[in-house]
Amino acid sequence: METFENIRKESRLLFEYVRGSHLYGLNNEDSDLDTGGLFICNPSDLTGLGLNYSPQVADSRNDTTWYELGKYFQMLLKSNATVLETLFIPEDKMILKPSPVLDELFANKDKFITKQCFKPFVAYSLEQIRKARGLNKKIVNPVTKRLKPMDFCYTFKDQGSTKMEYWLEYRGMKQEYCGLVKIPNMEGIYGVYYDWGQHFQREGVEDKNFEGCYIRLFNTKDIITRLKEAQANNNQAGIEIETRLLKRSYMQNMAQFIMNYTNIDDWDDFLWWFRVNQTPKGYKGIVRENSNEMVLSPVAKGEKPICYMSFNSNGYSAHCADYKHYKDWEEKRNEKRYQSNLTKNYDSKNMMHSFRLIQMGLEIASGEGVNLDRNKIGDRDLLMNIRNHKYEYDELMDMIDKKKAEMDKAMKNSTLPETIDVQMVEDILQNIRKKQMIV
Repeated sequence: METFENIRKESRLLFEYVRGSHLYGLNNEDSDLDTGGLFICNPSDLTGLGLNYSPQVADSRNDTTWYELGKYFQMLLKSNATVLETLFIPEDKMILKPSPVLDELFANKDKFITKQCFKPFVAYSLEQIRKARGLNKKIVNPVTKRLKPMDFCYTFKDQGSTKMEYWLEYRGMKQEYCGLVKIPNMEGIYGVYYDWGQHFQREGVEDKNFEGCYIRLFNTKDIITRLKEAQANNNQAGIEIETRLLKRSYMQNMAQFIMNYTNIDDWDDFLWWFRVNQTPKGYKGIVRENSNEMVLSPVAKGEKPICYMSFNSNGYSAHCADYKHYKDWEEKRNEKRYQSNLTKNYDSKNMMHSFRLIQMGLEIASGEGVNLDRNKIGDRDLLMNIRNHKYEYDELMDMIDKKKAEMDKAMKNSTLPETIDVQMVEDILQNIRKKQMIV
């Protein structure tokens, strides 16, 4: 594994430079100093399978990032904006001047400016806009709570669905007494079975718990009739009363479910069913604590599922990724920058860089080359005003649209070469590696 220390110690660092806001002259008193570098790997790392090859090294906050020569040239071939601009860094922004082995690369730097450059600059610009918009998402929809797999489990109901957790809770049932069986050829769909014996024993349920419920359940038909009448007459008070009567207790709801599930309508049959189902079946539940996967249980042939369930595994995975991304962002964010961005609901720094990138792309398309110092170009004040939230979001979008239109026109009229000469790039890379090995 490559480290900054080893690369320096072994004199494999070929170039080191300032990057970010300090490079463009857009830094303020709160700006961190970001640096970049270009290094070469040990010759031994290029032999065999190259399992020790490290394309780049970076610190935890990415304030310092060094690219290995191979990775650097790959990015150059793709006209990566971040890497392309390193060929045009002025001397006063160099921490370590380029090694003589890089002379051929810098002598041919203008040959890397082609029509191919336009797309990455525009794409990077749009990415910064998305990041600027993303701030609002993080404010309005913060992912502060880590959801459980059960939050993504649903059971089918009529033409829709309801959360599995709520469906069980209403009937006084618990997920840990359920058993799952995967339905063949149906992704994410399970048959759900219930271990009544395990439930009755662990929860201390006896037949007498049901007796009063059962007697009351004979009146449910009358309640349902009155409820339907209230619904037909739009009698909200009546609807609330009758609904409340139907939902008196979990035990009553469980008894009602058992009667519907077994087609039992006689107390003696109900009592017989209760006594028959005292033996636990050993089901393992839907999901174990601290687990992200559904748990399958062996179910005897002939058992009847209580319902069918879908698990949205993609939705759960996406949530976990969003949660991690939010927590990482929350931990690393510049609190002062964050608080200042709240008033405008966009990230001013990302928006500033979006304007810088599209303007640099426009300059390249117009044949003006790669210009890094925005003070010399004359748009520093505009960019700093964007950074300082002097514009509303809609104003900035209108300005971006105009810049994009200019860019499109400049691209059509550009006389730059279409693409980079790949053979030239490969030759330069090989020559650098040979020279460094000699050194």
